Amino acid sequence: MEMHFIFSDKVVLLFDFWSVHSPAGMAFSVLVVLLLAVLYESIKVGKAKLLHQALVSLSIPTSQQLIEEMDQDSSGSDSPPVSKTRLS
Repeated sequence: MEMHFIFSDKVVLLFDFWSVHSPAGMAFSVLVVLLLAVLYESIKVGKAKLLHQALVSLSIPTSQQLIEEMDQDSSGSDSPPVSKTRLS
């Protein structure tokens, strides 16, 4: 497939069936490609928003909450506390 710049009003864009024969057709083709790009980007943004809403609704506990739960669990057990002295 040849890929180079040409200056003509009779070109094939993207696919063999998409041929342009006039400046108005070229302008219409640019508009179609622009609309497809906007549609693609809006789908990406919508997907990101849905993912964010799903993550917020899961309410994953923060690290501080996990630490507090671990402290409560360790204080409630019958085992003696572990000393936290450093060995040098």
